[in-house]
Amino acid sequence: MTKLLFCDIDGTLVRPDETISDRVRSLLMQTADAGHGFILTSGRPLSSILKVRDYIDIAFPHSYIIANNGGLIYDCNAGKPIYEATLSFSLIDRLQAMAEEMQIHIQTYTKDSIVCRRDTEEVRAYASRIKMPVVLSDCLSAQLTDQPYKMLALSLDGSETLMPLKHRIEQELGDTLQAMFSQNGYLEILPKEASKGNALRFLCEHLSVPVSDSYAAGDSENDIAMLEAAGSSWAMQNGDEKVKSSAAFITALDHEHDGIAEVLENILSSS
Repeated sequence: MTKLLFCDIDGTLVRPDETISDRVRSLLMQTADAGHGFILTSGRPLSSILKVRDYIDIAFPHSYIIANNGGLIYDCNAGKPIYEATLSFSLIDRLQAMAEEMQIHIQTYTKDSIVCRRDTEEVRAYASRIKMPVVLSDCLSAQLTDQPYKMLALSLDGSETLMPLKHRIEQELGDTLQAMFSQNGYLEILPKEASKGNALRFLCEHLSVPVSDSYAAGDSENDIAMLEAAGSSWAMQNGDEKVKSSAAFITALDHEHDGIAEVLENILSSS
């Protein structure tokens, strides 16, 4: 029976230097050879996840990407989205004004670029990590030809600095938006219907794979919906305590020491 592993990237699959070990690569190849699916599932935009996929360079029977925390499901073989949830331009303008009033860095995305108002330390650090160019504009929505999948507020001082913005979004726009942390200092702002959990259920139905045959692995708040939706859920040893309490299993090792290998071995042993 085909198993589907929905795997977060940062803090789960890759080590801090954004590499995987020979051991993990070998287990991924065995997983592909056994006919199982491996679906990269991240808050990152699509172009950044495609670079991770190219680096892994293993052909899986089911080649899909869940990007922007579930706002986009992308069929790699067909080269096109099969599901999209986006933010309106009017919401982009309102969120930009809200963040600037609170002196918080906020950004959105075109298909291949980061769009923000100023060249800040936050965007320089972020762009360097995910390897995307930056476009500066006083009006973010003016740089967009298509509605974006998300906005991202950043703070080098950590998540506490972003909590006032999170609370304000929930109070004023909670009917249409959700705001959650993908890692310390990263506040993801998404359409209400977008989540890794909904994306997992959508893909299982699309591929005619029972949800009971799905596995999910993650470490951060934005992974909780995915962990709760999966048939078998794994939190990384380095994960947040709230994430660990949402998972059925916790890996013995963290992402720096091949914690994801335990999940892959479990899938292979159950085949």
